[in-house]
Amino acid sequence: MNDNKIKRFTIDTVKGVTLGVSVAIPGLSAGTIAVSERCYDTIIDSMSGFRKKPKENFFILLPYLIGLLIGAICAFIGIKKGYEVAPFTLTGLFGGLVIGSLPIAIKELRKADNTKEKITFSLSFIISLIVSAGIGIITALCKISLEANMDFHIYWMYPIILIAGFLAAFACVVPGISGSMTLMIFGLYQPILSLFIGDKSIFKNHDNNRLITAILFMLVLIIGAIFGLIVSSKLMKKLLKDYRVSTFYAILGLIIGSTISMFINADIYPKYLDNSIKNWDYIVGGVLLVVGISLSLGLVYLDKILNKKKEDDDRLETASTTIVDNANDDNSDNTNNI
Repeated sequence: MNDNKIKRFTIDTVKGVTLGVSVAIPGLSAGTIAVSERCYDTIIDSMSGFRKKPKENFFILLPYLIGLLIGAICAFIGIKKGYEVAPFTLTGLFGGLVIGSLPIAIKELRKADNTKEKITFSLSFIISLIVSAGIGIITALCKISLEANMDFHIYWMYPIILIAGFLAAFACVVPGISGSMTLMIFGLYQPILSLFIGDKSIFKNHDNNRLITAILFMLVLIIGAIFGLIVSSKLMKKLLKDYRVSTFYAILGLIIGSTISMFINADIYPKYLDNSIKNWDYIVGGVLLVVGISLSLGLVYLDKILNKKKEDDDRLETASTTIVDNANDDNSDNTNNI
């Protein structure tokens, strides 16, 4: 491996670490981070074309996967510790990150000038809003606690886990939507952390029943995630090409609906009822809500700057090419005249 390849591998691995952190943090979109780091198209193209050129695309994706794993593990450990001390503080921060990503969708909606399609746009927005907000509210009101059932073989959990894995992977590909936020809405985020981190983890408790449940849990989740990645990489490419505005109306609905679900879901709703959240937690959570919005808006602004720079570079390159071509044509004409 030459120096350029080593440098490229290292840079892509570091980008993968930031993607891993964004995957672990509810509200921070891996798709948005990938766009701002200018690796979104590379990853999507490699995923969608994996079957045609598996070896080539595997080595393109490998550094991102290595970095993603490192970043996600480090972030999950920190988040688990934080939730035990200040659940609303972290929820406020994550909610702010979601709200701050709204300009990504709004920017695309300005292109919606087709009056005939406005009904379609509205339906896309309303349906996605109801679905994303409804899932969190239903899990909260029905008191669906998957974590409480982790030690038992309750088979109705597995279809939910499969769907959640599919949607979480799908969400990771969509700019502005968070995969881990999807798991939080389904009430799966804390159960996953508890399986591997903390006093109830399978590494500290030698409970065969819990170990078997954990293996089945993660296997079903991974199967759902694999299908989600396969479908989303192809579907998003198609939707953004042929139905871009409608797709971003749906994304806007998902962002707003998921913000509601982050504050009303099976993980945090019971804490409101039993008054286990301290007053200082609510205050700090409110402050970090603003901080999260600012951070997310900063990423959107960074992406705007990078895109503008790319457009300027492309225009400069095009202008330079045109000048060189014209010069060559002039030299050719002079030669012919001689």
